Amino acid sequence: MTNKRSDERRKLVSLADALFDDLLATSDEDILKEVADAGGDPEAISGQMRARFEDTLMQARKERMKAARAGRKAAQAGEETEKVVDVSLARQALRRALQQDGLSMAARNETESDLTDEEVLRKYNDLVRLGVIDPEEGEDS
Repeated sequence: MTNKRSDERRKLVSLADALFDDLLATSDEDILKEVADAGGDPEAISGQMRARFEDTLMQARKERMKAARAGRKAAQAGEETEKVVDVSLARQALRRALQQDGLSMAARNETESDLTDEEVLRKYNDLVRLGVIDPEEGEDS
């Protein structure tokens, strides 16, 4: 049954492709003649199509703008959650966190002295987000 359905679908897709290819191969003059023969107004139809195209284009631009705003908002939210931390304090907090029981071997694979400042800050922020490090604790010491 599935083969019959997919075979029918393939035939419909082939028909649609053939019709579309035929439409693209048709000259503008032939299309205008067919519209006039059917009693249509080529100018009115072209105006309607231009309006539909403009509406579609405007809608696509609005969707892109909405997605860009959402992306910017998400990026700003991410920036707000990461406070600027002194690297030496981050190293101390990371060293204490890596000595805690309950962390996986992968988390303890590197010592903080093997990491660059950038890597320390990234790991520090990751562990703060995971709740392993309390950022308030480091400020008191």
